[in-house]
Amino acid sequence: MDIDYCGIIMKIFQAVVRPILEYACPAWHTSLTKEQSKKLEDIQRRALQIIVGNVPYEEACCMLNFPSLAERSLSMCETLFKQIACESHVLRYLLPAKRDAELTCRMRSMNKYPTVRARTNCYKNVCIICTLSLPVTLVGLIVCVVW
Repeated sequence: MDIDYCGIIMKIFQAVVRPILEYACPAWHTSLTKEQSKKLEDIQRRALQIIVGNVPYEEACCMLNFPSLAERSLSMCETLFKQIACESHVLRYLLPAKRDAELTCRMRSMNKYPTVRARTNCYKNVCIICTLSLPVTLVGLIVCVVW
């Protein structure tokens, strides 16, 4: 009987450990220090090392089609932004008023939302503010998909 222990360990990691590492990440991931982010990545790095063996982390992620926690956290923030951008979402009021489409076409910055000016880094790193300041292509894609 051939048992795929690597597959079992990977499923356990995905079902048990990773949800704990990512719990409510759109709320806190943008305010992590590099050291805190590295500690979280180290947990996933160690798990992939157990699953794949002594293979570099980036290579193990590619082999297993497994995004890094930082990439996954950003993806979760983008997903949350898409949901909030819907007219019917409860948190829609947190977004600034959308710019006029005719005005946006003539401006240098084609962002659908105005840039939010923040005095502190803490406020700049809030998930919604951080998502609003993403490059035009990402925000434009996100907003175009929603509208």
